[in-house]
Amino acid sequence: MMLTEKERKSIWLVIGAFFVFVAAYVFRDKLYVVPHGEHYLTVHTILEFFSITVSFAIAIQGLMLFPQHLSRHRLWISGTFLAIGLIDLLHTLSYQGMPGLIVTESSTQKATWFWITARLTQAVLLFAVLLFPDKPVKRYEKGGVAIVALFYVTILSFVVVRYEQQLPLLVIEGVGTTTLKNQLEYFVCFLKAATILSLFLSYRKHKKPSALDLMVAFAFLLFSELAFTLYKSVYDLQNLLGHIYKVAGYVYFMKGIYIATIQEPFEARQQAEKALQQSERRLRAITASLGEGVVVLNREQKAVFLNEEAVRLLGYQKEELLGQNMHEKIHYRKIDGSPFPAEECPIRNTVETKQTVRVEEDYFIRKDSTMLPVSYVAAPMVEDGELVGVVVAIQDITERKQYHEKIKYQAYHDALTGLPNRHHFIEHVKTELEKTKQSNGKLAILYLDLDNFKNVNDSFGHVVGDLLLQQVANRLASIHPHQFVSRLGGDEFAIVFPVHSISAETVAEQTIQALSKPIVIEGKELFVTTSIGICLYPDDGETEMDLILHADMAMYEAKKKGKNQFLRYTKQLEQRRARNLLIERLLHTALEQKEIALYYQPIVDTSLKKTVGLEALVRWHHPDIGFISPSEFIPIAEENGLIVPIGEYVLRTACEHLSELQHSGFTDLYMSVNLSLKQLQHEHFLSFVQQLLHDIHVHPHNIELEITETIALSDDEHVIRTIQALKQLGFRIAIDDFGSGYSSIGYLKQFTIDTLKIDKSFIFDVINHDATARLTAAVITLGHSLGLQIVAEGVESTEHLSFLNKHRCDRVQGYLFSPPVPFGQLFPLLQQRVNV
Repeated sequence: MMLTEKERKSIWLVIGAFFVFVAAYVFRDKLYVVPHGEHYLTVHTILEFFSITVSFAIAIQGLMLFPQHLSRHRLWISGTFLAIGLIDLLHTLSYQGMPGLIVTESSTQKATWFWITARLTQAVLLFAVLLFPDKPVKRYEKGGVAIVALFYVTILSFVVVRYEQQLPLLVIEGVGTTTLKNQLEYFVCFLKAATILSLFLSYRKHKKPSALDLMVAFAFLLFSELAFTLYKSVYDLQNLLGHIYKVAGYVYFMKGIYIATIQEPFEARQQAEKALQQSERRLRAITASLGEGVVVLNREQKAVFLNEEAVRLLGYQKEELLGQNMHEKIHYRKIDGSPFPAEECPIRNTVETKQTVRVEEDYFIRKDSTMLPVSYVAAPMVEDGELVGVVVAIQDITERKQYHEKIKYQAYHDALTGLPNRHHFIEHVKTELEKTKQSNGKLAILYLDLDNFKNVNDSFGHVVGDLLLQQVANRLASIHPHQFVSRLGGDEFAIVFPVHSISAETVAEQTIQALSKPIVIEGKELFVTTSIGICLYPDDGETEMDLILHADMAMYEAKKKGKNQFLRYTKQLEQRRARNLLIERLLHTALEQKEIALYYQPIVDTSLKKTVGLEALVRWHHPDIGFISPSEFIPIAEENGLIVPIGEYVLRTACEHLSELQHSGFTDLYMSVNLSLKQLQHEHFLSFVQQLLHDIHVHPHNIELEITETIALSDDEHVIRTIQALKQLGFRIAIDDFGSGYSSIGYLKQFTIDTLKIDKSFIFDVINHDATARLTAAVITLGHSLGLQIVAEGVESTEHLSFLNKHRCDRVQGYLFSPPVPFGQLFPLLQQRVNV
């Protein structure tokens, strides 16, 4: 790091002083000279009075001059040098050969004690000053410091004069300084060395030039103290060298104090004034180019300055506002037209409290009486604790308010239909609930979901679907002008209204009738129906979220019951929901706890009169709540995705059991296993099946995979490819519950189907209903004409069996032959002949 010129000079000066001191020490015996007492006394007196003058000058600087720059360090240093100057004066007057003090004669003992106490006072106090942080001090503290210094000198002089003979000797004439004197000098040297180190560390941090002069001063004083440990006579050259070093130290001390108290503050003030001028120029330029209006007010809130933007915003000429009370001119009326009292004005609050006030939204009155929406900051201008004015920075928030209104609208309304959205709906329900509670009335919530809306999107595209939603929203808003209609998302809507003259059921009927009329979009007539759940406060819930949840539950129940209808929430729905939640929670650990098992129902060939196949049926027995029906937990597993691991477990276990049966001699058996749509949609299902065949070594021709008509009609390309791939692997494909779903049989052309399984609902009615019997017979004939095997489910009586034998149904299964049984009970069933 490069040294500055002052740093280099200071270093060389200290080095030079050091070598002079070393030379005086090395050659002290040769240089030992005792000048004539009168001559030395004159030189000593001159040097001491110079030091005393410097001490008093330093004291005067801190105690009498520059009060605006008075700080703790300068005050304490001034007090220290006041004491040192007085003690040095006592030392000089009591020096051997001087006339002495008024009350006592001069002597070496007194002079030396005054000397050493002055040095100790100087070293200790100056070192202590630097230990404490500097800070401003009050003016009255100057008198206290001066009094303490005078009191300290008085006590000290009394002790030295009164007890001179009792004090230890410090100098023996012709011999030199005593051990005590040297030890005290060494202690002083230590403190001054520590002070130099402290100043050095401070200089490295702050780089103040005055610190360099103070370090040089303390270096000279350090050499001075060391010199005073070497003299033998108070008149010898070593003593003189010590005084010279002391004078040099005081000179540099005076210089450092001058720089610190006069030069540095003066230069800092010059820089501050220069910076202030630059800031003023920049401020003028900034306020002229700001996008904000700036108004400066005096203590009476009268305008003394306005920038061009403030003039433009307020619509006045600058001369029309200067000198005017701004509250009376632009802030005297509220947005609602009522008067704005001056006592409530935020700017007045700034004047009274001297605190900055920020107002995010307010209105100022323009010259043309229009209201200008603004935000502003009123900041006080304080000098010496007194308020001199207020600066008001004004920002036009017209665009921001418009933007916020737009954002608020978007946050509370559906972008597609313009209806209130779910967030707005919930807040509205909460607000209406409070009103209803106060009036002891009733509040109705209707939760709507369009039926089969997905088919519209799939058939005509999302553009038509969006247009349909807009038409539905318009129709709902038009038929319910006095109710709160909202779109909750997707194809879900809601209607909220207090129940007065019209019932919730009436509104639901009106809604269903209105939506049943065709909606024309792009020349196409579309028909849409809706399922509606109804919930009433206080009958069906207390909080907005409970009411919304219960209305939603009722809506889903309406869908289950056939759609295009409304249903009121009941306690039973809540119980069913709680039961479903319990089942869902327990289902997560059912496989791991081995609570799910496979039961098998025989499939009997009517020609061979024996069991030729088994249908694997999943059963769940929980240790606490007992048997749980598949019709209860399978739909829940479908919803939460657990059907995938359950389905894999079923298929793997069924294949393992089939392999075991084949190894036991039942080589002609096939196994029928149900597949779900979620399994077929899973991307890894096909690889799972291939790995399963590799692990268990069963032939896919012995496995029949049952799919529903819903799956067969799926337009999911992945599902279609998966079924075709399973067929190519050799699996048999069966349509389960044929006739219970869609009426279309076009899907039979898409897949190579092997088996049709007639739904048990047909079999139950073939005896008592001729139409069902004819339809069932036609299904059997159709299946045979297509080359399909026909399996009838739900055969529970001999009449059922006779009907099926009459129409040559290939295979049958049902409780007439056997209920589903665990794997361990299969072997006796398979070994006996079946009576068909």
